Amino acid sequence: MHIEFLETQTVDPKTLADYKKTSFEFDARSVHPINQLEIHKQTCEMVSSTLTNPSINLFKMQVSLSNSQSQLNMERISLQSKDTKIKSLEDLIVKIGYDPSDLKEYEEIIKKKRWI
Repeated sequence: MHIEFLETQTVDPKTLADYKKTSFEFDARSVHPINQLEIHKQTCEMVSSTLTNPSINLFKMQVSLSNSQSQLNMERISLQSKDTKIKSLEDLIVKIGYDPSDLKEYEEIIKKKRWI
């Protein structure tokens, strides 16, 4: 039987080049069946761990993306509400007879509203 595994060559491996491949060969017929079962169990655990961690990270990223999209939608709604309020105020100012291009009139209206 031929087994290969990776060993780290650096303290904090980041790429495949940071590992070295080690090969281990033995005659599978000479290994007791209980030990073969144990090797199989440990191999399954390693494969499961290798697949589980990225799956958990992917799930966390999906939740984060969903939260970000919800926040973005809330911001859009808030912005639309503010735009609607601004448009209503502009329409009101035009309706009461002020020129919307004259900023001094706006300032006067605001000053009057503060004292009322």
